[in-house]
Amino acid sequence: MITAVDERNGVVKCRWEDVRQRVSAVEPRFARLVDELNPDYSFPLFLVYLPYGALKGDTKSSYFPDGRGGYYRLSDPGAPKDIVQHLGYGMDGSPMGMVLEKQFEYFIDLKHKGITIPWLMYSPGHFYPFSTILGCHSKHVYAPNGLLTVTSGARSAFMLPNIGCNSQHVNLKRDFNIQRRAPKSLYDHWLVFKEIINGGVYHCDWRSCLIYFSEKWINKLHKDKAWMELKLYLHETAWRRFEYERNRIYYDITFSMIQAKYNLKPNPYLADTARHLFATAIGAAPGYVPARDEAALPLNLIQKAFIESYGLKKYIPTIMHPVHFDFDKTTLPVYYSLQHPSTYVFSPKSRTVTSTISEIHELEYIMSVFCKELSSEKNICADTIIGKIAKSVIFDYFHNKPDRQRIIKQSRVIATMDPRFGSQPMKGKKSAAVFAADAPFVRGCVSIRARQDVK
Repeated sequence: MITAVDERNGVVKCRWEDVRQRVSAVEPRFARLVDELNPDYSFPLFLVYLPYGALKGDTKSSYFPDGRGGYYRLSDPGAPKDIVQHLGYGMDGSPMGMVLEKQFEYFIDLKHKGITIPWLMYSPGHFYPFSTILGCHSKHVYAPNGLLTVTSGARSAFMLPNIGCNSQHVNLKRDFNIQRRAPKSLYDHWLVFKEIINGGVYHCDWRSCLIYFSEKWINKLHKDKAWMELKLYLHETAWRRFEYERNRIYYDITFSMIQAKYNLKPNPYLADTARHLFATAIGAAPGYVPARDEAALPLNLIQKAFIESYGLKKYIPTIMHPVHFDFDKTTLPVYYSLQHPSTYVFSPKSRTVTSTISEIHELEYIMSVFCKELSSEKNICADTIIGKIAKSVIFDYFHNKPDRQRIIKQSRVIATMDPRFGSQPMKGKKSAAVFAADAPFVRGCVSIRARQDVK
């Protein structure tokens, strides 16, 4: 179903003049360039509104809401002709689009491991997929199918304290008609969140919104010289977005050279983790933070359900979700946990049985060697972003058990170092709830924060 009336639901067909102010609010330069071109009514645009947890698409193609609670692909026989006519060029992937409201998560779903790996968080003003503009025809296929999935809001979100108590989960099943069992791992938390929000008990107006550009926009970008400045802008945006990926081979060589210099023969799993921590510090890979607003998920309603229905009283219902760290702009840290790994490489752990504390000690030593070498003015990466990270970012390590070597901080101090963990969700109501310092995620986690004295 397509409508011309924007009621923040389903698919809405519109023109540039209908959305230019909204686009300008999230990406003003793009809006100015389009204003100069002044596209008329023959350049339709399509707004798509999605509730929390709805699939936006996968590597095969995008999904569109049908107005009846279901979805269709552009390749489906019953897809609306108007949609296929204008957006059919993205049938085998995705039409070019831009996020207008809320966030989307691109993730890798490892069902057999019971984890999701957040790949990219797309926020308002982000374009996708750049392959529509930058791609060239080739007889070879480089991108695998069936790897990435995209959801409206954060898929890799989870409650920090334990919510797996069967006797308390019964209350959620009763109050929200939830069919799913009590979550046994962090992987299951989102499934329960989604049922709470979309079960109809709460009136939830949380909607993500994206805008798709019709084929005429793409043809103009490729063929019309008057549109060259806009195309150049999109090229520059893509070039910046994937700068780390373009140079990663040099960073990998540098890490390998450091390991050879120090004769480091670490557990491959921890060596991969160390490299991933640098990618997270750069912002190339997402880390985790406590949710403080509704950008990634309907936070307030989910917390309300776990306080009032589930009966979470001892601990603050902190919800973690993935974000990209920007050490130039924020002083608040992001987090990575050895108990909830999200590295892109799956080297096996050492067969030797070791404790998490022992793993943190080894990881801290690897990281200290990397930071020392990368901070050196003689290092080949001294003038790169990796060298800057080594000088301007602090890595702290946490566990809820005391560390005799005093390398690892106690998990309970996280709440004193980061005020986001101590905030109470229900304003106006006093609560004795405290930070969940014994939660699995913080029993072996690393915080990544910018130094205050180095910028």
